[in-house]
Amino acid sequence: MNALFEYEQYMPHGMCLLWEPWLVLLWSGSDLMIFTAYMAIPLAIIMVLRKRPDLAHRGLVTLFAGFILLCGVTHALSIVTLWTPIYPLVGAVKLATGLISLATAVVLFRLIPAFIRIPTPDRHEEVIAQLETTLADLSRTRDELETRVKSRTAELDRANQQLRFTARDAVQRSRNLIQMVSSLTRPGAEVNDYPAIFLSELRGRINALAIATSTVMEQGENSRASVDRVIRRQVEPLFAKPAQQLMTQGAEVAVGAQGAQQISLVAWELASRIAQKGRNEQKTARIAVKWWISRNPGGADRFTLEWRETTATQVEAVPSVPGDEATGRTPDPLDDFSETLLTRIIPHLLDGQGRIDVAPSTFVYQLACPLSALDNSRETPSEKHDEELLGGAAAVN
Repeated sequence: MNALFEYEQYMPHGMCLLWEPWLVLLWSGSDLMIFTAYMAIPLAIIMVLRKRPDLAHRGLVTLFAGFILLCGVTHALSIVTLWTPIYPLVGAVKLATGLISLATAVVLFRLIPAFIRIPTPDRHEEVIAQLETTLADLSRTRDELETRVKSRTAELDRANQQLRFTARDAVQRSRNLIQMVSSLTRPGAEVNDYPAIFLSELRGRINALAIATSTVMEQGENSRASVDRVIRRQVEPLFAKPAQQLMTQGAEVAVGAQGAQQISLVAWELASRIAQKGRNEQKTARIAVKWWISRNPGGADRFTLEWRETTATQVEAVPSVPGDEATGRTPDPLDDFSETLLTRIIPHLLDGQGRIDVAPSTFVYQLACPLSALDNSRETPSEKHDEELLGGAAAVN
């Protein structure tokens, strides 16, 4: 270490320049400018590294800064050697500069492949264009996803609303059906007099409701059935020659479970009345059922169903209107409960009216109600009103 500072035996570098003022000034001035620049460059590099911690290859940049700094120190020491021959110290600094230079060169050569992969300015524009295209695609995809999400949300809202309607409709139907069955099981005093007949009629009425529901459910997702099919499912099994004894005519009207149950009950109640008579009257009975829709521009459309039957043995055709003269006996009237069921209970559940006309050889029943009442989505009367009606049916003697 002491050898670095033992320089008395050496002569100053200025003696080699013969102490020519201009030459000494040129030599020292050049080294001074180089030293100043070499001090500023590492300082700028260090400032950049501190402000940009994300830069890659920071080790190589640090080596460059150290290499330039030591180069500047060697030029500063060259100025000193003009007057003071500290050549051993200058040699040590140059050795350090050489080692740093070699290390920098080795690292630089190892990073050549990475530097080659750095995009050129035109490549930058291509990459930027690709990025813009990708961003546009992502923006389009986002918009499409938002549209699909909105559409799906709307579908879910509609599905939830339909589920609410379906649930309310199921409760509605169950309530109506329970009320109807409840009314059928309380016919009045005739239970004590004719228990077997009552049980038979009760089973028939409940079976009519079951057939009505199955007729609607057979239609699949629509859950609707035509009026013609509902009537024929109830009437045809009760007669030997239904094709000759039953005639139906009317507009194409599809009804839900609510309407099918009530129309089925009407058909069974009237048809079973004929089926319970004598064999000859059953074979000669003729039934004409027709229905129509009355359009009302200022209000709700009306549905009307007319049941017309003749049972006289000598009658070959069905009269067109009540009161036509025909030979034969007057049809038997309905019992009190059947009449209440047809003229009060069923019309009440459909918000309509029921009417019975009996003339010589002709029996006519007519049911009129709003067309919307035959659907599944209608509202029923209040529970208090229902209880009053069913209580009145139970009190019929």
